[in-house]
Amino acid sequence: MQKDPLDQVPSEKSATGSKSRWNPLSSDPVASQFSSYAAFNGKVVTRPFSAEVPVDRELLHAHEQLRQEILGQSYPCTGAISAFNQRTYRLGLYPNLASDEAIRAVCHDLYCFSHEFQDLDDHFTTFVAMFRGPVIESEQHFEDLLWNQLQSMHALDSNFFNWDRSVDSDPLSHRFSFSMGGRAMYVIGMHPEASRLARTRQYPTMVFNLHEQFDRLRARGKFDTMKQTIRAREMSLQGSINPMLSSFGDNSEARQYSGRAVSDNWVCPFHPRKK
Repeated sequence: MQKDPLDQVPSEKSATGSKSRWNPLSSDPVASQFSSYAAFNGKVVTRPFSAEVPVDRELLHAHEQLRQEILGQSYPCTGAISAFNQRTYRLGLYPNLASDEAIRAVCHDLYCFSHEFQDLDDHFTTFVAMFRGPVIESEQHFEDLLWNQLQSMHALDSNFFNWDRSVDSDPLSHRFSFSMGGRAMYVIGMHPEASRLARTRQYPTMVFNLHEQFDRLRARGKFDTMKQTIRAREMSLQGSINPMLSSFGDNSEARQYSGRAVSDNWVCPFHPRKK
């Protein structure tokens, strides 16, 4: 019988050492205060690394709404559906997108996510960061906030970790992928003003997917099948395929993060720190 991922959450003092070793923000007062790392065990939402902290009521409501949307009949992403069915997803609700509190808290919780899922199995895993604000005025407004958040997260993360060597840090590169905690992550932005129905959410949202799972799907010859299934489901949902979607290596995935249709001469505002 498959073990529940929550049964495998390591304690703060585990074989890998103290929590401060794998989470350099464990002693950061702002990151700890606004941390919102949560999981669903099939019955209730829990705080796997902070069991003594009650789950925010608004997070409970946001989670219930999110599950209904992902597991609805029309949602196109089969990877997300799999993660929600297998309960291999984690989530959090944070202060305003691109605020210092949200930057530190999301970094803190992504370190939790990477630590909990150190070794990936055959199940898709994802981390969903939702933000209480601000009110999104347009797709361009959300895109600006998303890249401000990522830039600031990288500035903080680069104090502790190198960029994942399996991908490129240059957003112009066809091999670019965002990196946190030394692991490449594909980012999906969602918000109320999104033109793509699959990207429309009540809260400004950033989804972080470990790149390793896509590499594993490619190695097993399953990635193209999954991609075609998603595109067929999106065609059924909206009558068209997201024009920004392309395979890793064909174009910089930075163009896909915000969900806005960008022009050929679009320049990514992200700048990696030089060591």
